[in-house]
Amino acid sequence: MPLDKMGRAILAQLGRDARTSWQALGRQVHLTGQAVATRVQQMVDDGTIRRFTVVRGDLQRYFVTVFMDTPRFDAFEAFLQAHADVESASKIAGEGCYHVVLACADPAGLEAFTGALQHYGRYKVASEMRRVKD
Repeated sequence: MPLDKMGRAILAQLGRDARTSWQALGRQVHLTGQAVATRVQQMVDDGTIRRFTVVRGDLQRYFVTVFMDTPRFDAFEAFLQAHADVESASKIAGEGCYHVVLACADPAGLEAFTGALQHYGRYKVASEMRRVKD
């Protein structure tokens, strides 16, 4: 569902500070707090907002491109869902089959993850040097 101007304004404000109250957000976009809450719930229901999350700055992030050797996509996606260090994962077109963002406290987490990946295919890994935009 395409967003209107108000929906885009609400998302922009939430992107800056997702912890703001509905009332404070309403003042910024010229709606009541109740109207903002209703609009946000509609965006959750229609999939525009998929999750509310915390991005930890104390973890090392690795960007893993996965090249599947077998067509076991359902099993691989279940593996990704069950792995606690997977911050996000997307099926992609282009180079590779999946792009995975792995957030680990130490390199041992990456080693364990890539060891388990060998059951599904090949991979390549890039490391985050520093975050330039949240």
